[in-house]
Amino acid sequence: MDDAVLVQTIVGGDVEAFRVVLLRYERPLFRFLARFGFEAAAREDLAQETFLRAFRALSSFDPARGSLASWLFTIARNLAADERTRIRHRREIAQSDSTPDARAQVDGPAELHERADAVARLRRALDGLPAALHSTFVLAEIGDLSLKEVAEIEGCALGTVKSRVHRAREQLRAALGAKERSP
Repeated sequence: MDDAVLVQTIVGGDVEAFRVVLLRYERPLFRFLARFGFEAAAREDLAQETFLRAFRALSSFDPARGSLASWLFTIARNLAADERTRIRHRREIAQSDSTPDARAQVDGPAELHERADAVARLRRALDGLPAALHSTFVLAEIGDLSLKEVAEIEGCALGTVKSRVHRAREQLRAALGAKERSP
């Protein structure tokens, strides 16, 4: 059953048919949210909230404006962006409350430490990107989505997606390069 017919069935009163939507999009949505760097519990919460919001607003879904997948991923992207903002705010508060000496040291081989440091630098650089660049970059470069799909999800033109990905790469190079050169 194609998505448009499935939505009409659900809106028509067969709420059990939403189970098909869950089964069809649960794994892709979890993979999508994983690419934003969320832990398993947070991905689960975000996916559950995505499906809940989708179910509540299903009557407003218009297949002429895009696919059900794009609609679901747009809801998830917006929730992920909000969650990133909350996490960043909590980190800022926690960092302002702690001293540098109180931070935990990574024990283990030097290679493990270097890898963890590189991952942390990359995560900080990604977190430093403006929301639009971060979202577009994650969808296009880390996700398995085409630029056209990203444009659908982001609700912008294909050229805008290309520009955002390019600007995100430049900002990441600058952020990572600057950190590598500093003592």
